[in-house]
Amino acid sequence: MYSRFFLIGSILLFIGCSSRQYYTPKNIASSVSPLNSEEIAYFNRAGATLDSGQVLVRNGALKLKLKKGYKFINGSSNGIIISNKDGKCTVLRNGKTQAIELPKEVVAGSIFGDKLVYVLRDNNYGIYDLAQNSIIFNDNSQRALNVDIRIENPIRVENLAVVPLLNGKIVVLDLNSHKVIKDILVSDDNILNNIILLKQVDNTLIAVTPHKIIAVSKNGRREFTKEISEVIVDNGSIFVFAKDGKIFRLDKNLTVQDEKKFRFAHFSVATVYKDRVYALDKQGYLIVSNKNFTKYKVYEVPEVDGFSFVSGRYIYYDGNKIDLDSLTYE
Repeated sequence: MYSRFFLIGSILLFIGCSSRQYYTPKNIASSVSPLNSEEIAYFNRAGATLDSGQVLVRNGALKLKLKKGYKFINGSSNGIIISNKDGKCTVLRNGKTQAIELPKEVVAGSIFGDKLVYVLRDNNYGIYDLAQNSIIFNDNSQRALNVDIRIENPIRVENLAVVPLLNGKIVVLDLNSHKVIKDILVSDDNILNNIILLKQVDNTLIAVTPHKIIAVSKNGRREFTKEISEVIVDNGSIFVFAKDGKIFRLDKNLTVQDEKKFRFAHFSVATVYKDRVYALDKQGYLIVSNKNFTKYKVYEVPEVDGFSFVSGRYIYYDGNKIDLDSLTYE
């Protein structure tokens, strides 16, 4: 299955690159020499697993080193979830290690109390009772032939689990009755259509695929349709880094507040850090801007060839580590 995913991805990449134009900034503030780091072996929305087994999350590095073949899925105060491709899943919580056997590889999961809400590689999802050591709910969903690797994990909203699937849907599960309350189609594209971001902003649920953002609240549903490289939620603002080189700042109702186009930029990774917006172009340019894009600088960095991930004050990619604290738009 892995080989199939990567073959499709390689074909799409080749087709895209054959006609691609590249971002060429008029002014470069300076060239940045990155620090050395390990290569990223795997990452999702919650964290990155390095070649050595070290785990990076959004806030920094965990004191955790995984065995070869295992990858980090998710972590919180309720516990840490790791898995391998054979369906073996391990939960670390309360100083104890619990091994779990599931039918397929776990690609997303979150722990709510004694319950592990999971999504498997074949897009089946369910609830595993950690106290009883058994599956107490499982449901089938349409298989996704290819996925964006930035797979999102379930979130909790009161007594409900909101589960992001691999085929452009989110499912709402009642954690008490173990019943499906609702399912919501975010987008229906056939290629790379899994949920890559799921957040609650006040009383609004924000869900993102690489093709669309939706905001669902008591006032209804709003949509923002765009081919998307990355989305960052920061203090009620939603920053969208589009594949056409535009960066948008939206409010929680998906209304555009500010926008700026960086012609032909192809964003690999982006973040908002210390009130500054950082966007890494794949050709080796790092854009640093204020939040409404009226001031910015562009730095030259090594080109991006593989996975990239932001952890704490650093961008990690291709054995490089860039210190964000050293770069500003002023």
